[in-house]
Amino acid sequence: MPRPDWRERFALGADVALIGILTTVVALPVLTAPAALAAGSSAIRHRYTSGSLPPLRPLLHQFRHGLLRGLPVILLAAALLLDLTAIGRGWVPGGPLLLILTAAAIAWLAGVAGLTLVIVGRNPQSPWRAAARIAGNQPKAVAAISATGVLAFFLALTIPVTIPLLVGIQLFAAHILADRLSPFVR
Repeated sequence: MPRPDWRERFALGADVALIGILTTVVALPVLTAPAALAAGSSAIRHRYTSGSLPPLRPLLHQFRHGLLRGLPVILLAAALLLDLTAIGRGWVPGGPLLLILTAAAIAWLAGVAGLTLVIVGRNPQSPWRAAARIAGNQPKAVAAISATGVLAFFLALTIPVTIPLLVGIQLFAAHILADRLSPFVR
């Protein structure tokens, strides 16, 4: 298969950035974040496999159906954030060791969430719980997605203006890593 030339790579980068920006804007109300990320993952998957941006109607349908499904994810993320904040500020005993262990557990769960988004992006009708169960059984892909997520997180802390671009790039990276490291997810 011939390698893509610079125009195709530039178009791919621009499309991934556009999907990341739109996903970030739709996720700003926080309660819409899981549904927006699932729709963004589907958009990335479509762009990655077909070479063109997806039609808008199926993405809107997936977004609407993902709103209620994403509420438990928001509650879990809020609980983990509260836990990390309490440990980091010294409100609970444990010190730096507990903070590092909790941050590592959260990074691992973020990797599972990233692989879950890949599975839901590939098949929007798949239930999120079943997708999370499958993702939890793919340690290589979860570790790789966690590592890229941690890198993207620290890059976003350093240069906050890149957050919308990093959302698209991280979703794209998760799809590529899942294709290479977890053959059972297909």
